[in-house]
Amino acid sequence: MRRAALGVTVAALIAVGACGPADDGDAKAEPSATPSPTQPARPGEIRDPKAHVSYVLPQGWYAKPPDTVVGLYSSVASTVDPKATDPTAKPTADPKNPLGTFMVGVVDTKVYVAKPRSMPEMAETVGRTQLELIYPAKAQDSVRSSEAARLDGRNAWLMDIECAPEDKKVAPFRLRVTVIDTGAVPIYMLSSAPSSATERFAEIESIERSVRF
Repeated sequence: MRRAALGVTVAALIAVGACGPADDGDAKAEPSATPSPTQPARPGEIRDPKAHVSYVLPQGWYAKPPDTVVGLYSSVASTVDPKATDPTAKPTADPKNPLGTFMVGVVDTKVYVAKPRSMPEMAETVGRTQLELIYPAKAQDSVRSSEAARLDGRNAWLMDIECAPEDKKVAPFRLRVTVIDTGAVPIYMLSSAPSSATERFAEIESIERSVRF
């Protein structure tokens, strides 16, 4: 079981993975190469200049402005139209139109260089902290899978975490965490959807496969 204090959680996630390479004057790591501007944009492509990646959103997904207050993510997308009148949908909203989210962030190089972490450790730290941001009440979290992966020729680690809220009125949901070794500053991808929304996870996997550096 867990009960998160939101302020502590936000601070923890900032420490683990909120800052970009430009924020770190002490680390020696260099950011990965920016996607070449000479390459034509793919249909639905989003280019993230801070994380130095691009990815393609499927139909029904929308890019959203990253949070400028806490600054945890360099790019954000979801299945909620930003022009909608009610932008406050939760991961367990309308079962006929389940919410999916996809976010990209840059790992804090001060933390990464000062205290090296294995990719599984980094994935679990970022993932569990993010779960407490999504649902800070009591819940049972369990790791469904944790395995090495490859994304656009780079080593990565994929962790799939299930969250079962104690409140039975709130449906279980899953968080996918992918940490990518760019050869310089690692980045992470976070995606979530209700556990039963298999179509959303298929779309999320298509976004992950579309990642290009």
